[in-house]
Amino acid sequence: MAALEHVSLPEAVSKALRRRILNNELPAGTRLVEANLAAEFGVSRGTIRDAMRSLQAEGLIAIVPRRYSVVTRMSREDAEDVLFARYALEDASVENGFGPHRRDLTRALRLALDHMSVAARTDDMDALVESDTRFHELLMDVSGRRRLKELWSMLNSQMGALMRAEIERQDIGLLDAVERHRGIFEAVNDADLPRLRAELADHYMGHSTEGPDHHAARAQQPSRAAGGLAAARQAGAG
Repeated sequence: MAALEHVSLPEAVSKALRRRILNNELPAGTRLVEANLAAEFGVSRGTIRDAMRSLQAEGLIAIVPRRYSVVTRMSREDAEDVLFARYALEDASVENGFGPHRRDLTRALRLALDHMSVAARTDDMDALVESDTRFHELLMDVSGRRRLKELWSMLNSQMGALMRAEIERQDIGLLDAVERHRGIFEAVNDADLPRLRAELADHYMGHSTEGPDHHAARAQQPSRAAGGLAAARQAGAG
């Protein structure tokens, strides 16, 4: 028998609203009125306020004090920073190889990719974000570096907002987003570390609406790129 998940009322409300926002049932610009939501969910306005603060921290809404909240999309600049940070951390995790359990890693990545495909085919963005996070977490576990993983995990709450915004900006479908993980999986399956690192760079910085020239210029900024990787390595050594 599956264990029941016990969550607080604010958590339950935020999960319900998060699913609606990620699945675009509440598109960007939708106003979320505290009194209306309290009546819909049968909870206090204080519970709604707590839920709204959680969604604001995830970058999914903006709160207009004493008025309402509005569904937002992560800005291009913020998205670029999150993508670059995740790339630097994941690349640092795999730079020394796949570790002693590459076959287990391959199987786990395949399973996560299958779950992503199911989520995409059922148009469930919320589930897609969850399985995407699991896919990339497997790569972060390769190095076994605790601090590196902690830094990466700090970005997880932003991934729903990031994926929702980028899918719309790039005008791609959920299945397209899943397929962009295929090369990463194949590189691990083939034990091809140089390809894996190239696929990670392309995955995070090769599909932006800014275009390849923009990212080529950014990659040539040694102070920022090297600084980000150096910080990741130093944190991972702790």
